Amino acid sequence: MTDSQTPDLRAAAQELHDAGLCVLPIKADGTKKPAVPWLPYKVDRTTPGQHDEWFGGDRPRGIAVVYGQVSGNVELIEFEGLAIREGLLDDVTEIMEGSGLGEPWAAVLGGWATESPSGGRHYRVRVEGDVPGNTKLASRLALEDEYTEDEKQRLREKPNARIVRVLIETRGEGGYGLVEPSGGPVHASGRPYVRLAGGPGTIPVLDAETMDAIRTACRMVDALPQPEAAKTAPRPAPPRADGSLRPGDDFEARASWEDILRGVFRPLNTRGSETYWGWADGVGGVKATTGKDEHDRLFVFATGSEFTAEVPYSKFGAYALLNHGGDHKAAAKELARQNYGSRHLASVGTRPAAPATPAPDVDPAEDEQESRPSPDKEAADPEGFDYAGIFDLPPSVRTPYDYRVTGRGVEVLSTSGENWVRVTFAPLVVSATFEDPEGDQYVELSWVDRSLGRPRRISRIVSRETAKRGRKLIETLGAAGLPAVEGDARAVEKWLAEFEAHNFGRIPSEQLARWLGWQDDGTFVSSPEDGIKVDTPFEEQRGPARAHARKGTLEGWQETVAQLAGYPVPRVAIAAALAAPLLKPLGLNSFTLDISSRSTKGKTTALQVALSVWADPSEHASAMSNWRTTLYAIEKRLNLVRGILTVFDETMAVTDDSLIDEVLYQLPMNHGKARSGGAFGNMLPWETILLSSGERPALSFTTSQGAAARILGTTIAPFGEGGGPAAAASREGVLAHHGHAGPEFVQYILSGLAKPGGREGLKEKHRALVDEFRGGGDMTNRRAPMVAVLAFAEALACHIGLLPYPPLEHDVWRGLFTAHSPTDNRPDMALDVLREYVAGHAHELFRASRAAMHDRPPYSGWLGVLSTKDGVTEVALLPERVRKILAESGYSLDAVVGSWVDAEYLKTLKSQRPAHLVPRRFDGARAKCLAFTPAGIGFGDEDEAA
Repeated sequence: MTDSQTPDLRAAAQELHDAGLCVLPIKADGTKKPAVPWLPYKVDRTTPGQHDEWFGGDRPRGIAVVYGQVSGNVELIEFEGLAIREGLLDDVTEIMEGSGLGEPWAAVLGGWATESPSGGRHYRVRVEGDVPGNTKLASRLALEDEYTEDEKQRLREKPNARIVRVLIETRGEGGYGLVEPSGGPVHASGRPYVRLAGGPGTIPVLDAETMDAIRTACRMVDALPQPEAAKTAPRPAPPRADGSLRPGDDFEARASWEDILRGVFRPLNTRGSETYWGWADGVGGVKATTGKDEHDRLFVFATGSEFTAEVPYSKFGAYALLNHGGDHKAAAKELARQNYGSRHLASVGTRPAAPATPAPDVDPAEDEQESRPSPDKEAADPEGFDYAGIFDLPPSVRTPYDYRVTGRGVEVLSTSGENWVRVTFAPLVVSATFEDPEGDQYVELSWVDRSLGRPRRISRIVSRETAKRGRKLIETLGAAGLPAVEGDARAVEKWLAEFEAHNFGRIPSEQLARWLGWQDDGTFVSSPEDGIKVDTPFEEQRGPARAHARKGTLEGWQETVAQLAGYPVPRVAIAAALAAPLLKPLGLNSFTLDISSRSTKGKTTALQVALSVWADPSEHASAMSNWRTTLYAIEKRLNLVRGILTVFDETMAVTDDSLIDEVLYQLPMNHGKARSGGAFGNMLPWETILLSSGERPALSFTTSQGAAARILGTTIAPFGEGGGPAAAASREGVLAHHGHAGPEFVQYILSGLAKPGGREGLKEKHRALVDEFRGGGDMTNRRAPMVAVLAFAEALACHIGLLPYPPLEHDVWRGLFTAHSPTDNRPDMALDVLREYVAGHAHELFRASRAAMHDRPPYSGWLGVLSTKDGVTEVALLPERVRKILAESGYSLDAVVGSWVDAEYLKTLKSQRPAHLVPRRFDGARAKCLAFTPAGIGFGDEDEAA
């Protein structure tokens, strides 16, 4: 039965409120964003009075429900329109019925159901237990004809990017979703949300375990490819030279999943080639699946077994885990004992039959060789293997004597001269040699790989020392698919040495850079496009290195930044990008420039503008990093550059405050710590200016009293009030034009350093600026060299016409950094910590509405009380809770409370001792609290919501 759908928003709001749901107004502009700041309504239900204000009159608006605890633990399951059109709702329903979930799923489908404007389906469930946050349950890769223009551009810029289409997802704790009768301009399509079944009063109630089983069943239709690991799904090994079958390969072909998983899982039902599995004891619904594609992998979705969730397992990998603790060697040995595998050796001197279709990347004639070895093969066939066509080597490159190379690999003539012995399972050569500025030598190894079903060339650079040690070489490049096994290590190292010696003077030799920026010979590599091969020592550095590329024109970039003449903070960020290559010639250590503010006035755009001096600043490129990472990853990112800017956005995204504290401390040392197993374990060097941003100042993450001297920080909004159009235009401009200004500036620096006395001249001008920026305070004096290098870089760039505006006045620089800086104010930083805590723990604040509902105190006790008088909301906190919160972040309440009073962040009563502890009544008790003014801690205002 379907409840009637009212077209009146106010009546709809009343219906939703009566069902215990929290209601929000939505903008009628196609963005689906709330029309009011909604952070407080994640914990407090909106009221009928607010509904009257929001939905009264004729103004166009949409309506939404906030899901999670505030709405009585209601969760939304959303099938996208694409999923409906592809029949996934029917597939999921069949899975539910086959796994014992048919009855609860029928209750979900027959409860409150809505059709979205895109043709999707929305179903709601009230969960008896906690509701997780928004979760994507099923996705697939987008098809080529589905790509938008933005996605096509992204693939042009980053060909390996994955374009994903979400098919099924949930809206849970902290999420919201639009409901009927929203329509018209509320959705970009102009179409309405339509009720299909039930209504807010008919939401089914399910226990948490059943709901978890339903989410798991929805995951079964996920079609997003998952990466396979050698530990769980070993890559197929090349065929043995003697034609025999390995025990693991034989087991993969003959064994059944039911035999392998007996005692762990039991089959529930099968659809086509796919089988769904539940626990062997019959408890719960679907927990795993097999037969999803031609590889027939096991995917386990539950976490209560020996298998890692959502990681593909081959039959051999699953057998090895369940019976031998993941020891593949022991598993293979036992399978061989059970008569898996074969030892039918081919006759000596003969070769296996050639494939019906020759490999497309090798001349078919290559495979039609005589069965008897021909030591003078090279003389008889002057063309030999096609090294030029396959590995881009010069046509003069030849195979050494006593070796032959075919599409099957490299073979060496046996000592008896009667047969060929395999060395590698695919062609493998030295395709280039390199020498870095320090004189260390490297070789590029290239081979043909067919693991994806088609031949492709793979190349990796290793040190010459590694290339000469076969076991180390195979260990180093095994994960990359090197076509050799450890038992042939000596033969591989000898083949590579023979090949290089035989082709001395023919194999290309090039200069190599292992990082970007200043090299040890005094040259500067700005980009992999500079004509010097860049091969970073860590895989994680390759993406950021490639992002240091040029696009558009220098003139286009200059026209863009000309709009920033009136915005000092973005200009300072650009100056930092230009100052980074000056650190080395001036003998300065790395330091941090931090741009923080609680508003959303273009901090990320300022970082993108600065990054555009050197690299692609777009989100899909890898040059801009995020603080949500690990210490070791940060060290690797810093190690990529020596004289180029590094950018980390969003301090609030960090998972551990101590991470930022560690980085701020370590950065000026220009290298990582030398401690065993530590994040900076290898003492990797760097030279950079770290540009950081976030709502919270970087200094508030550190307890070190000397940190302020190593950081320049500003809390001024980069584009201020009314600067939105300039920010948008700047961002659009630098996305189209980037990577030119930095290399241009470096050429000017290099030309100056090449002149007699050039380096000393730079230092002398910098020293003069340092004296200019010194002041009366110790902090100002310690920061003066950092401020001076920023001002110096901007002045030089303006002097040569690189920057299209005059330099900032020295008074502007003083006002930003050398005088008192807001980021030095530990009372304000302590208050930021407290604001953040209150925003994340608002449910611990007592309020009158909770008393009316007889809510119990939270497990940790009340944090304080939230009250409203004359339209003003007051946050009053218990002092001991505040003391503990601050202490955990390295602040003392006694040290900052006086400053809070002076700044009028706290209310005071002269009759109280002390005056800043004012009495407040809540939960039937009276206690002295720290009562904050709206300037101290605002709750529900627009800035806090943002």
